[in-house]
Amino acid sequence: MRLMLLPLILILTTPHAFALPQASVEEAVDAEWHLGYEMFQMLLEEQGLAAAQSWDTTLSQPAESVVVVCGELNQIPAREWLRARRFVAQGGAMLVASEGNFELPGVCTFSEGAAVAGDVRDRYLSYADCLRIRNLKADDELTKGVREIVVNRTGWLSTPIDDSLNWQVIATMPATSLPRASRSQPLILAGRDAAPFTGLMLLVADESLFTNGMLWHGDNAVFAIQVSQLLCRSGRKRVLFFRDGSPLPGYRERSVLPPPNSTQTTVPPLPPNMDPPEPELSTALRLANAVIGEVQESNLINEVLRDRPRTMRPLAYLRTILLILLVLVTLFAIWHLMQSRLNLPGLPRPRLLQSVYRVMSARRITNSEYGPAIVVLARDLCTELTGSPVETDWIRNLSERGESANSRLNRAQRRDLSEILGIALRGATIHLSRRRFETLGLAIKQLRDHNRISPIVDAA
Repeated sequence: MRLMLLPLILILTTPHAFALPQASVEEAVDAEWHLGYEMFQMLLEEQGLAAAQSWDTTLSQPAESVVVVCGELNQIPAREWLRARRFVAQGGAMLVASEGNFELPGVCTFSEGAAVAGDVRDRYLSYADCLRIRNLKADDELTKGVREIVVNRTGWLSTPIDDSLNWQVIATMPATSLPRASRSQPLILAGRDAAPFTGLMLLVADESLFTNGMLWHGDNAVFAIQVSQLLCRSGRKRVLFFRDGSPLPGYRERSVLPPPNSTQTTVPPLPPNMDPPEPELSTALRLANAVIGEVQESNLINEVLRDRPRTMRPLAYLRTILLILLVLVTLFAIWHLMQSRLNLPGLPRPRLLQSVYRVMSARRITNSEYGPAIVVLARDLCTELTGSPVETDWIRNLSERGESANSRLNRAQRRDLSEILGIALRGATIHLSRRRFETLGLAIKQLRDHNRISPIVDAA
């Protein structure tokens, strides 16, 4: 926890301002620091990741690597983006953040900002292009404890078309944002592999969300911490930070963590007509730690409780005890009722309702399959009994006028043979029921068995 709070404490003790136009060289350098990623790099490297400089080497070891790509994404060739997708599919972790127009091959499209807030309530510090993003996925580990994310001149994303990862929308644009094409569109997407703690791809349509100057606004710092924890999971060892198509050195190598020409305690005034922001998570934690330390040192709790309940009136003390007992009894009664509740039977499983036309059509389709089958069986039987595929031979030897067949069969068999012969000659009806098909099939089997024992037709 101390490691995670270090970036926040450093942020609170450094100048806070948006990247506004400056006149002097010193202020320009300070503005450049606010647009850098040193704080987010520190979050990643303080968790044990070593800074990498080679795109090929990092992508060749996906299970141990984290890749962060931001800025101008078109600087990277399309074939390298295909390699990046394979990197994630093989267990790598990747964060892509940009607010320019770009099509990530086979995944989604980045649309260029800057989106503005159509509703005043969605504006941060009265800036139309600084949006408060409150449409967050509440049950995701990335948004735990995050009430709002502040973005600056952001773009938006399209719905992902990739089905190799399980995609979830972590944050969406406000329903009243402008232009209209950005309304309720995804702002942050998380694609996770089906196997836990393996491949991961995070897509963010605002590259400034993780910059030094934006981490302290809203709950951006809490979100950045949870993003870094998710990226560094599964024992990863190295991180490649790619900006505008070029790798960035590690934050230890740059030695520009505090802004140049500024002290750790001096905070410049906010721009005119800008209200100071409310204290964030880090300020509240520092205040809580200070209060707890003061209480422990002053022994305030023992001083307050020393005379309790000695100075309390006996009647008030008795009422307090009875009230506590009553609450306990009530809670026990509620628990007992919940334990002895009736086990209601489950609701009947819903059935899919079908129209009469659909039922009859399905039945007709099923019945129509038996007609051609019985014709084939009947013709095969006639060929087997007569030894000839010619229909005139069937009529001469198997019809009621054929003496050789009628003399060797009983009445029921002659009737079945006559009907089967008619089917073989004329065909069967299109709609033949399953029961009738089984009856005729049994008759064909019996005639075939009888012919094997005693030939029905004399050999020519």
